[in-house]
Amino acid sequence: MIKKIDHVGIIVENLDQALKIYSNTFGLNCVERREIEDVGLRVAVLEAGKVFVELLEYRNLDSEMVKALRGDRKGLNHICYEVEQFDEVLRKLETAEFQLIPGFPRKGVHGKIAFLVPPHSPDERIEILEVEQKDE
Repeated sequence: MIKKIDHVGIIVENLDQALKIYSNTFGLNCVERREIEDVGLRVAVLEAGKVFVELLEYRNLDSEMVKALRGDRKGLNHICYEVEQFDEVLRKLETAEFQLIPGFPRKGVHGKIAFLVPPHSPDERIEILEVEQKDE
């Protein structure tokens, strides 16, 4: 089911500024930068040992999806769990009354993703990820 914690997501106001701070202060290497146009999201992925840190800058704070993801609230946003058998895990979570955020599942930076709100903590967000297999 859960393979590992893949990353923690942190909402920042200015991606370039935050990236400098994380790189210069903590010595973390940026391994990828991306823009997801339809969501209005800029992402920097930093390597921190076996777990990644994703710095997230949302540009359209009025979007319903961004509001549901709490993308307008700066700071620690979510923990992402890499899973096997994505559809089965998603069904299991929904059966356990986790609320799927509208607009998900969808393709994310590294594969198929879904964001959910746990029944025990309405302010918490979790992400599940099935990493897209790269053709070699």
